[in-house]
Amino acid sequence: MRTRRLLIVAAAAATPLAAQQRDVGLLYGRWTASRAESYEARLDRPLGGWLRHGVTLHALIERDAAGRDFYGVGYELRAQRGRATLAPYAILGAALGMVTEPARQGPAALWSAGAGLEWRPFPFIALAVEERYRVSDRGPRGFWRPGEPHQGWGTSVGLSIAVGSGRRRSARSAAGGGAQPTRGSPAAPPLMIVGRASNVAQTAIAVLGSPYQWGGTAENGFDCSGLIQYAYGRHGIRLPRTSRGQAQFGTAVPARIDSLRPGDILAFAARTGGAVTHVGMYVGEGKFIHSSTNGVRLSRLDASDPDGAHWIPKWVGTRRILP
Repeated sequence: MRTRRLLIVAAAAATPLAAQQRDVGLLYGRWTASRAESYEARLDRPLGGWLRHGVTLHALIERDAAGRDFYGVGYELRAQRGRATLAPYAILGAALGMVTEPARQGPAALWSAGAGLEWRPFPFIALAVEERYRVSDRGPRGFWRPGEPHQGWGTSVGLSIAVGSGRRRSARSAAGGGAQPTRGSPAAPPLMIVGRASNVAQTAIAVLGSPYQWGGTAENGFDCSGLIQYAYGRHGIRLPRTSRGQAQFGTAVPARIDSLRPGDILAFAARTGGAVTHVGMYVGEGKFIHSSTNGVRLSRLDASDPDGAHWIPKWVGTRRILP
């Protein structure tokens, strides 16, 4: 009976994956409060620049034959610093479900809070270890009351995989963040780059042609803010991870071509008055480098160019990192 329930949990978690632009995770652990084994299936997505959230499926199974098992559906919120190779995070979750015992069953709630450490050796896969304090309570009494609730620390290990990356890119393009317009001949790199940030611009140009990878910050794939963070990071300058964060970093510069210097960060918005959805780096000669749906490429700030005609109306700000 328990095996059948676990198979149902796993199948329910896997069903929507092909249509989602999210991460799917499976975790296994031990809960010391009642000598229970914990199983969790997690489907989450980004929420802002440094949060992730999503639906979870839970099963807590006590090893004692006369023990109490919990099965439920919940919601979790994680806070972490982007998608670095090694990243700590905090986690908060709640779930509602059923508690089953040999003699009875009934509604129950599961609450948890804790921290974890995620290692992402590749952009599409991650391993994690979590330490969480869980409270399992039967009925509507509330987890704050003493007595029946099971509570205590538990450790889990898990694996998560990025799914639906192609659909994710299409969705971002539809929003205007990384749209790929019809364009003429590709822009060529500038013959000469000068200025205090010339080395940063040259570092970005060195990865020209790298593929687009949502969440990517390395040469095997970049997203728009990942490319900018990478280029500056190679020269010892740490920038925020997200496009919105980078659009507020450094010193504001007028959004005019004659005001630009190589290394300046260009911020773009999908619509007038909207939030920043895309960033690029000016490299000189009226050109900027950025990572959009077709990978790292150069675009012209020229209204007569189909590519430039797409980006110029969306250009909403400029930030200079090195004065």
